[in-house]
Amino acid sequence: MEWRLNSLDIVGYQNKPVPNTFIAQPNGAKHLGIILPGYRYPVEMPPLHYAGRILLEGGADLLRVEYAYYGTDFLKHPASEQDQWIASDVMAACEGGLSYRSYEKITLVGKSLGTLAMGHLLAGSRFQKAACIWLTPLLTVEWLPSRIEQTRPRSLFVIGTADKFYQPDLLERLELITGGRSLVLEGVNHALEIPGDISQSLSVLKQMVSAFQEFLGKV
Repeated sequence: MEWRLNSLDIVGYQNKPVPNTFIAQPNGAKHLGIILPGYRYPVEMPPLHYAGRILLEGGADLLRVEYAYYGTDFLKHPASEQDQWIASDVMAACEGGLSYRSYEKITLVGKSLGTLAMGHLLAGSRFQKAACIWLTPLLTVEWLPSRIEQTRPRSLFVIGTADKFYQPDLLERLELITGGRSLVLEGVNHALEIPGDISQSLSVLKQMVSAFQEFLGKV
């Protein structure tokens, strides 16, 4: 299968371009997958790469939003402005993706900062029926769990026990409310790795890929 790769002309916060890659199925698609990376965790990192590949091989078009806030003064701004910046960029990007053709299904995959982007998208009516994969969700950011509880998207949560954002009681509640499932990875950090153990880190990646395949096979 040869997918068509291009980028969409997207203007986001303060009229600045939002880098992206759009991968289209040559024979059309009714499903759009959207990849939202972390602050220093780009779309090429293995968990996001394989989630995208599974979506493509399942017949979806794929929008990879490639904001690179680490190369800007993003962190020097107050949290409220950071939220506005993220929300403006991802909403513009996703509306651009959705305008490519008519889609019946949307899947959001976000990592860390990308889970905040997902939360902003869920405030829009077009995204409230999206399937969601939350990789290391920032559960200590108070408004994010509240948004998930309000919208109740079909969800897969992936997080390690060595991640400072791991909140087992809250995670259990969100899993129950969304009717979703959690993949809790013992000893895994926020980078979704086990420091100093490449073999075990690869085993963790394999677990994640299996969970993605199972979840996305039902989307």
